[in-house]
This record gives sequence, structure tokens and C-alpha cells, in this order.
Amino acid sequence: LQVLVGDVSQTEYVQYTLALVTRMLADDKTRAAHFLSAEKKNDDGEKKSDDGAGARAHAVFLGLLASPDWFTREKAVFCLTRLIDQRPARDKKLGLRAEDSEGAEDVVPNENESVAGAATIRLVRWLCRELCRELTAPAPSHSTRAVPSCVAALASLLSIREVRPIAHRAGAVDAIAPLLRRNAGPHDVQEIYEAALCAWLLTFHPPARDAMARAGCVRGLMDVAGTAAKEKVARVATLALRNLAKFTSGGGDDDDAVPTTSGSVVVGTSLAAQEEALRKLVQNLRLRDFHDEELLAALTDLEEEVLARRKEASSWDRYAAELMSGTMDWTAAHTDDGFWRENASKLTDNNCRLLRTLVAAAGDAGADARTLAVACHDLGEFATHYPAGRFLVHDLKGKECAMRLLAHANDEVRKQALLCTQKLLVAKWQFLDKPGGGEVTA
Repeated sequence: LQVLVGDVSQTEYVQYTLALVTRMLADDKTRAAHFLSAEKKNDDGEKKSDDGAGARAHAVFLGLLASPDWFTREKAVFCLTRLIDQRPARDKKLGLRAEDSEGAEDVVPNENESVAGAATIRLVRWLCRELCRELTAPAPSHSTRAVPSCVAALASLLSIREVRPIAHRAGAVDAIAPLLRRNAGPHDVQEIYEAALCAWLLTFHPPARDAMARAGCVRGLMDVAGTAAKEKVARVATLALRNLAKFTSGGGDDDDAVPTTSGSVVVGTSLAAQEEALRKLVQNLRLRDFHDEELLAALTDLEEEVLARRKEASSWDRYAAELMSGTMDWTAAHTDDGFWRENASKLTDNNCRLLRTLVAAAGDAGADARTLAVACHDLGEFATHYPAGRFLVHDLKGKECAMRLLAHANDEVRKQALLCTQKLLVAKWQFLDKPGGGEVTA
């Protein structure tokens, strides 16, 4: 600890010492007790217990998080995580409060909070901040180690129930959501696994489920499960989806004694929007040669939840839920003329609330290409099937959104934007492809 705290000025000595400590804790995590119960000598040369050893060990490693090089930070994060995991029995109850995740950088333990608890708050806050920074920066501070080391440490800490509210308030959902969404690419399998593990652990905390639905984690977890090459990755992503479905319908065991209802509404809406895709996902995963009993049971539970939701919701309810979720797909309702003849007028209810949402979806520059394409298609269908629909969409700036997307990089988005623009400019669109269909007016 004296070397690490700065008694030796050469960075190489500090890094070498950190590497040795990391190796020691990796080989046997119970060795963390040596740092938490160190002995020191008094003035007479006699050894006595040092009650502040644990606090000093945590402080030393927390200080190393400010190091300019990622090698030192990565090893400090690993050592801190081990110290927290192997905290003494008297400190097993961290005494954390969700509000402790906000406020000053220097956390002072409250009367019920242990030294490990104060260190946990600072570490979780640091991990979430670093993940958000690394995933949004043009270039990561370390191309191969920055994100994996942070997400692995966060997954380890989230296994502690008390940490989940702290992590949620510190922005853990916003930190892992991009990892789930960027799954389709040459990324580390272990990194994706740790991100999905974080998501699964956060599903036991109701407010975090709400945030996960808003951040697009449902779609991200589906992509992870559907493209996973490793069974363990598919398992943890499916378990997270199963938890979201079961907790929303009133099943499962929450961390909180008093469940919240707002999260259930938001998550339920997001799941309803992905109903058809969830059903296909379950079917595809069943075709793969998986033998894990927990995964197979989770697939059965998820399939039952999807079937239950389908029985409860009408096609319009499913469409409205999908639209409000902010993520749209080519479900059957979008291309069904009968659906639009029957339901186009409902988009104008409550001062055109859903129509305004549809226009906003088409104008969202950050939305995925599929959502933009479907939104343009639906605006065109509304304009075709609702009297004066063209003028309503024009008044809400929908035509401007569609015309901007004519220059989009995605072919399908450009195609649907062109069709939408044509439908907004031409009256009696349905007669355009019919010979002798009569006069077409603009």
C-alpha cells in the first residue's frame, strides 16, 4: 500500500506492484482479507490490529482511478471490486441509500453505511461515468480494455442487491444501453455477455426496468439473444427479457418491497411493440442446439408471456403501444389496408396525439433506419385513408420530415420517404396504379 499510495515516484514500480496484487487476488479472492485486516506495529514494536486498514486500502485504490494510464485504472478497478466483494462479515450490509449516488465526489459514510459502502458508491459512479464517456467519445481512451474492464466491474457490483438502486441513479442503464444496441459488430463476446448480465441484474429493480424500456434495451437484448454465438450470452439476454415480461405482468420477485406501476406501463408498452419479433426470436432460439435447462425454461416462460399479451391486446392496442415505444418494425398492421381503413381516424383522437407522435418518429434523426422507414410508410397510409389526412400531416410538418429523409443513407428509408411524399402530394393515390382510374389531382 505504501508503494501504491505514492512513496515510490516511478510509475513502473506502481504498475508492477498493482500487477502483483491483481494476480494475487485473481488467483484467490479471499486474499483480499490481507488488505482489509492489516496489522501495524506500535511504538514498542508490538503488533496490533489496524482498524483503519480497510479504509486505507479502499482510499488507495480509489485514488488510483485518477491515474492517466488505463493499465493502472484497470487494475485498481479490479482490486477495488475484489475488496468490496470480500468485505468483512460485519460490513456485508453496506448501508447504502439511493440518494447517496448523487452529490459530492467525496462520500462520507452515514451512520449505517460501512467503509466498503462509501467506496462502492464512488466506484459505481465512476464506472457509469467512464462507460458513458467511452461509448460517446470519438475514440476510446483504450481501444481494447476501457469498456470491457468497466462493464465487467459493474456486473460484479450489481450482483449486490443494495448496489442496484445506486447504479440506477448513477446512470447504469444509459451506460449499458449502447453496448446492447451496438451488438451487431466485431465486439468482444465477453463484453456483450457482461453488458447483458448487467441488464439482467437491473431487471430486479423496478425503476431500472422503466429506464431500460425507454433506452431501447428490449430491442437491444433481443438482438443480443438472436445473434449470440455463445450459449451463455443467449441465456443471460433471454433471462433479462423473461424478467421484464414476468415482472410487468405481476410475477417474479422484485428487489423493492413496494412495486412501482409506472415502470410496468412503460415496459409493457415496449414489449407489446416487439410482440411479433419476440415470438420469432423464441422460435429461432428453439431451433438452435441449446441444452441449458435455465435457457429452455426462460424461452418457455417468454413464449407464454407473449401469447398472453396477444390475447389481451387488439391489433390497434398493439399498434399504439409500438408507436409510443419509439421503436417500430414491419408488423402486420402496417401493411394491412383493412387495418388502416378501420383505424386511421384513431390517430386524430386527443388532439392528434398519436399522429403527432408518428410525425415526431419520422423526424427523429437519432432513430434507427427501420423505425424511420415504417414511420414514413404509416404517414403515407394515414394520408391515403383519412379524409383531409394529407393536410393534417402537412400542418404537423410531416411532409417536411419525409422530404428530409429523401437524402437518407438507407435505401429502404429513401424508398418509403419517396412514397410518403408522393401520397402527400397526390389526391386519390389509390387510383395511380389502375389504368383508366380517373383523373388524378394534386
